[in-house]
Amino acid sequence: MKCKIFACKTMEDEVLAVKPPELECEFLEYALHRVPTKLTRELQQRIDAAQEFDTLLFGYGLCSNGTAHLRSPKHTLVVPKTHDCISLLLGSRAAYDREFEQFPATIYLSKGWIDQEAEPLAEFRRYAKDYGEELAQSFIDQMYSNYQRVVFIYTELEGLDRYRDYAREVAAYLGVNFAEREGSLRLLRKLVRGEWDQEFVVNPPGQIIMQRSFL
Repeated sequence: MKCKIFACKTMEDEVLAVKPPELECEFLEYALHRVPTKLTRELQQRIDAAQEFDTLLFGYGLCSNGTAHLRSPKHTLVVPKTHDCISLLLGSRAAYDREFEQFPATIYLSKGWIDQEAEPLAEFRRYAKDYGEELAQSFIDQMYSNYQRVVFIYTELEGLDRYRDYAREVAAYLGVNFAEREGSLRLLRKLVRGEWDQEFVVNPPGQIIMQRSFL
């Protein structure tokens, strides 16, 4: 079995930390998440081009249907059965569901999300360059007014102290509570080791990945 993994750049460090040496990787831009149909198209193009492999792994969840409707006539496609990468970072869908039940209005940050500037403070700075600080702040207020806390997910990766401090800064900027949660690379390890049980969507060649498969 010859495998390759496609993953979001927000997950790059975690994937590299657990993958076996022979597993080839491609990391896609985080910005594709902003328009899930673009993510689907880009992933499908990568699938179609990966003809030398027979099994393709995805460091994604359903991701706003970004992985729904992917297909291949020759590859087995394997996707963690999660809503998005937050569940991957927390180690399970159940861990995310427990957090969501208690605190649904949460912004989750990790090393990768901060590196990709996929968070409110970086967004404010980008908007401020183009529109000025007053209008930029108005945009941020509209987008994030309902959030109540920022959670930093830390895993076994090293050198996370400055990322934790930055996540705390994001919380202070938004005027919301800050918390930390210990993450886990358990689900990613299962993905790259071929331990595909009920926590994964395993899509055989010739079939389309369906949204209902993630339920």
